[in-house]
Amino acid sequence: MLKYKSLGNIIDLYQEWLPLQEAFPVLVALIQSTRTIPMSSTTCERTFSKMRMIKTTVRNTITDERLKDLCVLAAERDIDVNFEQLIDDFANAHKNSLIMLK
Repeated sequence: MLKYKSLGNIIDLYQEWLPLQEAFPVLVALIQSTRTIPMSSTTCERTFSKMRMIKTTVRNTITDERLKDLCVLAAERDIDVNFEQLIDDFANAHKNSLIMLK
């Protein structure tokens, strides 16, 4: 059975209740689902912070579609993109496409 001890975090709590999953399946599922909350709320907070910064910078003159696109670019800025590889992949996938630069 469970011992009264200090549990440092949600993972310790989950590991303590895991052997009792057959008796308490809903409780174990609840504990398991709470393990994702800190990561998802961090991403959400970061995205809203970027959106406020963008909205302040360009005011209300942009459409919702453009705001959404700018927010995605700002929130995912830390993704490293190899543009040379991207261009090569596009060229190989679309052999008969004509790309016009303005």
